[in-house]
This record gives sequence, C-alpha cells and structure tokens, in this order.
Amino acid sequence: MGSSAGMCCGSMGAKPFYPSMMEWPALTDEARRAIRAEALNRLGSGAKVLTTEQYRLRHALMSNDFGMAQDAIKAAREGLALTDSGASALRGLDEGRPPRQIALRWFKDQTGIEGSDQISSDDGLAGLSWWHLIAMTLLIAALVAALLLRSARLRRITRLVERLTPPSMPLVAAAPGSVIPPSAPAATPLPGGVPTAVQRPWKGILRIKAIFDETPNVKTFRLMEANQGSIPFTFLPGQYATVTSEIEGQKVRRSYTISSSPTQRDYVELTIKREQYGLESRHLHDHADIGDLLEVSAPAGRFFFTGKEAEGIVLIAGGVGITPMMSVLRSLTDRSYEHDIYLLYGVNTPADLIFKEECDYLARRHTRLHVAYIVSKADGTDWAGPVGYMTADFITASVPNITRRRVHLCGPPPMMEAVKAALGQLQLPPDQIKTEEFAPPTGGPVADTEPTIPAAEDIPASPPVQSAPTFPSAHATVAFSKSGKTGSITPDQSVLEAAEAIGVVIDYECRAGTCGRCKIPMRQGQVTMEVEDALAADEKAGGIILACQAKSAGDLVVDA
Repeated sequence: MGSSAGMCCGSMGAKPFYPSMMEWPALTDEARRAIRAEALNRLGSGAKVLTTEQYRLRHALMSNDFGMAQDAIKAAREGLALTDSGASALRGLDEGRPPRQIALRWFKDQTGIEGSDQISSDDGLAGLSWWHLIAMTLLIAALVAALLLRSARLRRITRLVERLTPPSMPLVAAAPGSVIPPSAPAATPLPGGVPTAVQRPWKGILRIKAIFDETPNVKTFRLMEANQGSIPFTFLPGQYATVTSEIEGQKVRRSYTISSSPTQRDYVELTIKREQYGLESRHLHDHADIGDLLEVSAPAGRFFFTGKEAEGIVLIAGGVGITPMMSVLRSLTDRSYEHDIYLLYGVNTPADLIFKEECDYLARRHTRLHVAYIVSKADGTDWAGPVGYMTADFITASVPNITRRRVHLCGPPPMMEAVKAALGQLQLPPDQIKTEEFAPPTGGPVADTEPTIPAAEDIPASPPVQSAPTFPSAHATVAFSKSGKTGSITPDQSVLEAAEAIGVVIDYECRAGTCGRCKIPMRQGQVTMEVEDALAADEKAGGIILACQAKSAGDLVVDA
C-alpha cells in the first residue's frame, strides 16, 4: 500500500515522487515548489478516495455484500497512503528538511525501520507508524458507525410496525433490513400470490440484475434482492416503486410503475422512458449498469386491478402508459383469469410499441385476451394495422358492449382527455373509469423534473400541433420563508415545480397527491389542488398544502 503510493509519478517529472527527491541535495526554491505541488495533489486525491470508499463501504454493509466491503477497505488503504505521503512531504518542508531526508524519513515510516536521525520518537506503537494506527482507527470507526446505523434503522422499523400492527399479530423478519407482519389484513394474498389490498411500503436496497432495451428510448430494469432472495415486499398489479439516487450531489427521488407481475417473486421490473429533462431517467439510462445497487421504496399507488374488482377489464394505454397495464396483464394471464381482458394500445409510430411481441404471444395462448393497436403515424413503415387516434369508433370496434365494462386508462394527458371524451360519447358511466395520469415534466432544463411515474410520449388524441417547448411566463411570485428565496409561479405550475426551478428543496415521493410527503404550511395566498387525498380535514383547515398539487394564479408565501 505505502510503497505503491510513494512510487506514483507526479508533477516532479517522469521519475516516481520519493525516489526523485534523492537527487535533490538541498531544499532549493525549485525543489520546494515541486515537492509542495505534488504533496498537495496527493492530499486532495487521497481525501477524495477516502470519501468515496467510505460511502461504498456503508452501502456494502447495508446490503451484506462483504466482497464489496473488502474492495472498499482495500481502496481506502490506498487513498490513505496517498494522503500519508502528501502529509509527510509537507511536514518535511515545514521543518526545513532537505528532499533526501524527507524521502528517507517517509521510507522508514512505511517500512518500520528504526533509525537514529531523530525519527524514532515518531515511530508510533508496536512497530506501526502513526499513520497506520490512524488508518486502522478510521476504518474500525467507519465499520462500527455503519453497524450502529443499521441497528438503529432496524429498531425504528420494528417500532413503527409494532405501532401499526394489531397486538395479536406476531412479527416476522421478511428480509434483511425489513420486518413485516406475516398475516396482515392489508396483504391477504389471492391464489397465485397476489394480495387483495395495499401493502405497507418497504424500503431497502435492490440490485440491477438485467437491463433490456424495449425501444430506442425505453429500457426495462430487472431488480432483485441483493443476496438473491425473494423480493422483500408484495405489491398489486399496477402499483409503483420509488427509486432514490444521489445525482450531482443532489438527492433525487422518482417513482416508476412496476411492469412485472406480482406472481413473480424473484424480481421486479421497472420499465422507464428516458426523458429529456428527467434527472433520474437520464441517470438510469446513461449510467446505471448490471450489478449496481438501487435504493428502492415500494409499493405505492391506487391504480391497480387484481381481477376481483370486476368481471372483466378494458385496459387502454398510450405510450409508456403500457407499464401498469403489463403488470395487470401478466398477473391475470399467470392466474388464468376466467373473464375477458381487452388491451387497447396507442403510440406515435410502430417503433414505439413496447411489449408487442409479448402481448401477441399472450393473446395467442389466452383466448380471453384481446389486443388492438393503433399508431398515429405509419409513413415509411410496413405497418398494416389501424392508423389514427383512439376515437370512439376505434373503441367500439375493439370492445363490444363497452358500457358494461370497467376501464383502466393510462397515458399522456392529451391522449387521456381524448379517450375520456370518447368514453363519454359512448355513455360509459364515470365510476367505471379508473385513470392514472403520466404527466410529463413541465418547462425545460431549469425544471429538470420527472413525473410521478414514467412520463409517456406525447400521443396526440387529435391531429397534433407541432411546437417547440416553451417556458411558462411569470404571472405571480411564491416566497419560500425558510430558505429565504422567491421565484415566479404560473397558473399551470405547481409549488413543487416552482421550488425546483430556483433550487428550494421540498421532500416528495409520488408527485400525485397520494403519499403526503410534500406537505408544507401555506402562510399567505390561495391554491387549488386537483388531488388532495393525502390531506386530512384538519390539515386542510390549518393551511397545509401538497406542494406537488398546489397551483395558484396569485402570490403565495409557504414554509419551505
């Protein structure tokens, strides 16, 4: 470790750092400048390595990956050697020692050779240099801190579950880092492993085991338990998971629909479109690799269908809005659902169809499954299917007796509005329509946000109007009292989006108004909220708002 750090080449020329010092008989100005520059470089590089490896060690211990922990400790030793050599050189300069003596002192410290040139008093303990002792102490402290943090986290989770669990319900360990009730009413399974109600969220680490290219800008990430065990949570077909990453020094949290079936217990899959202004989707598409660890919280969301809610289902999807539908489709066919399943899927071009081969295969195997595709543009392709938009005529031609059926609708806002209007024309009762809106990021690079779940591509519901993205003009201001910042807010912009545009941090998760993580007090002004499921009546009366939903045409003051 020490010798490799000492032999690194630096700014003093082609020869290694410390051997080069042997050729400098006196501490000239030139020697002082060269030694100081290289020493400072080593200090900075070593400190950076130590910081990185400490973070990697903590994650390795959290996921019980002791191979990674060993690699992190080894790399940390090398980083410590770099800082040691830099500090030794700077100390020698401060004491006015000649370069030759600085080099000899460092070699003796690293090899433990006793000497009589006034170095023996600094040799440390038990034949080890002080830097070795400091390194060992730091590594032991990091290990103990990681174990204590893990223990505290488990205690917090246990206390929370005990508080939420009826006294008659014993607790069992579900997986490393989580505790769940074995027979909680909220997760009573159906045949095939599908629970009948919403499961309490689990939070932990999953590993990317495979990445599949679905289209040029859509990928599926297969996540498995870090130690190859079963997935440590159950979910309903159509629910989503939240991924947390540290990107450019900023904690980013985004939610994506689980596209795999809950009957599959070895893995979950997230199918994600790369959004131009999406921090997390760009990070996953451009940088995530097989073997990487992801911090995941799941499940969440109320857009699910288990098969018990109605006798039959019509799934209407646009673009990447197919993802929750695939979880439903896979789940129902895995359990040989006895009622009719209709999938209507619209995209811009044939190349944008996701999971087409699998859907066609499932339709051939399951006579109750009926699939219809439509594309808005087919020029220059060999597409022989319908071309156009998701109109009332297309729906009635694809689904008989639509008025008696339950409909699940998911896609970009223009497509969803057109389909809801078409269903209204067909006199389908509104209480038979369940929707999940994939709202794309607003604004441009300044906003740099993603939707609650993956944003679908823009599938026009009527002849498209092509226009370049524009930033909304400022109509009002929002003042964030805690951070002391003020920014503009437009009527179509949420408080959360306005905060992100000027660098004010508001914690959030779902961006759909259901999780309640983005609750903040409003001190002045008035807002409207399209969804406010996460707010209790007393919170609304007390001026608490959901930052992801709150919009205003007037000035606001909020605590953030």
